[in-house]
Amino acid sequence: MRAAHRLNRLVSVATALGLRLGEALGLQWADVDLETGTLRVRQALERSGGDSVARGPMRIGRRDLRKRILAAPKRSAERRELRHQLEALRARWRQVRTTLHVTEPKSVRSRRTIRMPSLLMSALKTHRTCQREVRLAAGAAWEDSGFVFTSPIGTALEQRNVTRQFHELLIAADLPPVRFQDLRHTAATLLLAQGVDPRTIMETLGHSQISLTMNTYSHVLPSLQEDAAAKMNAILLR
Repeated sequence: MRAAHRLNRLVSVATALGLRLGEALGLQWADVDLETGTLRVRQALERSGGDSVARGPMRIGRRDLRKRILAAPKRSAERRELRHQLEALRARWRQVRTTLHVTEPKSVRSRRTIRMPSLLMSALKTHRTCQREVRLAAGAAWEDSGFVFTSPIGTALEQRNVTRQFHELLIAADLPPVRFQDLRHTAATLLLAQGVDPRTIMETLGHSQISLTMNTYSHVLPSLQEDAAAKMNAILLR
């Protein structure tokens, strides 16, 4: 992936620390200590609420109206009427739509403090400098949300927009399609492969129980057991 892309440090945090997307987007600079190299996970940023029953038909209706508008003759009375209908539907949609807000982590153990690799600390220092430059460029348009990862005007990032841009990055880099969530699994797998004990990995990922960690990453264990057996064999042969 190109280092210049605005999501590169977000991807780095998710891969190095195994954060959930909502946790990464909910990070604020007050949670990041670049002197001690620690990062606190104490909240998540999610979109929820609204009337899901009412949203379903509206979503279908909105898609249908857009298709009909494209099919209608330009500058015709039919197209103008369809546009009015779409605006009316959008007004109703705003009354039942979900909202973006900060939530509590998934569990008590999800609230955690993680020590960062030095490489990630350097990346976040660079990111903070870049964000300050973006803030100066935005001027009065900047909204000081305090989040580590923001839009060009300082507002919170939407999960769906990040997911879409992440997929575009994968395509541009000619990489296989994976979910952003898979970066969390990558972090756990890399830690296991390096011999980090499961309890430390459980605490890093914020799992509620160590059994969840072991069951989720059981596919990695056979190769680790083979490595352990080889090491034990080497010790016994001395």
